[in-house]
This record gives sequence, structure tokens and C-alpha cells, in this order.
Amino acid sequence: MSDTSPSLSLRYYLTLEESQDGFALATFGKKQITRFITPLVSIAILIWGFYLGVDGVGRYYVALGAFFLVLQMLMRYWFLPMMFKRQFVKYQFGKSEQGLDLYQDYAQIFANGGSKTIHYNEVVNFAEAKLTYMLELKSRMVLIVPKRAFRDSSEEAIFSNTFNKK
Repeated sequence: MSDTSPSLSLRYYLTLEESQDGFALATFGKKQITRFITPLVSIAILIWGFYLGVDGVGRYYVALGAFFLVLQMLMRYWFLPMMFKRQFVKYQFGKSEQGLDLYQDYAQIFANGGSKTIHYNEVVNFAEAKLTYMLELKSRMVLIVPKRAFRDSSEEAIFSNTFNKK
């Protein structure tokens, strides 16, 4: 990588599916196991209720566990995707070009007509989903890069090797 010309230059528009994929990474956890912690707690409450017996005090635990489980499923699979889609359409995120240029010591991010320089040590989390890559910076800014933005596997390898150093 050199400082005069970028070793990788990407320009892309995010689709709704790619945005939702990146949003899921940023909100529900970077690792697959963390996505299932709260449902597992609800199931454990249900099991504890059945263990205590549904005739006595256990029925309250069963009801509480079932309520939490249903609430989590509604939030995760209905409410949050609906709200995300609404915001995506309202603010027309898919119509603004975004970009990323990688140099030797830093990266240049392009969005909404402006640019920002970030140094590689500012990247706190790097995660990969089905459709996207997600970069979380120390400033809590999240950058979603779709996999379709890469022209070939060598560009994708440069990108992932740059940020996947931890």
C-alpha cells in the first residue's frame, strides 16, 4: 500500500438487505453465540418454572419466560426490521453513494458528499456477515461495506487482511 494512490478503492450504494445485514451485526452481537444469550435466559426461566411445577409458583416463571421469549421474537424479527426499513426509506440511505479508500497507514471514508480519514488503530471491531462486512470505530461509528462492492477475491482479501489483524 502506498500513500499516494489507494491500494483498494470502493464505491457503492447500500441496498436494504445489506443495510439490515450490517445492522444485525452491529446490534445483535458480533459473534453468533451472543445473539442467543437472551433467548436462552428466557428458556431457562421456562424450564425453571416447569421444574417448580405449573400448579404452584412455577406457573409464574413459565408465564414470565414465555412472555420474554415472545417479546424477544417480536422485537428481533418484526419490530426492529420494520423500523429499520421505515428509516431506510424515509432518509433514502440507499440513494447516497458511499466509499472507502485504503492507504498504507489510514483509510478514507466517503459518505454524503464528505470524507473522513480514519487510522487503522481506530477500528475496534471487524465482523463478517452473509452480505456485508462491518467496521466499528472507537467513536462508535459503524461502517457497513457490502461484499458485492469488491470486484474480485483479491480485493476482498486486501480488505479483510487490513482490518482482521486482531
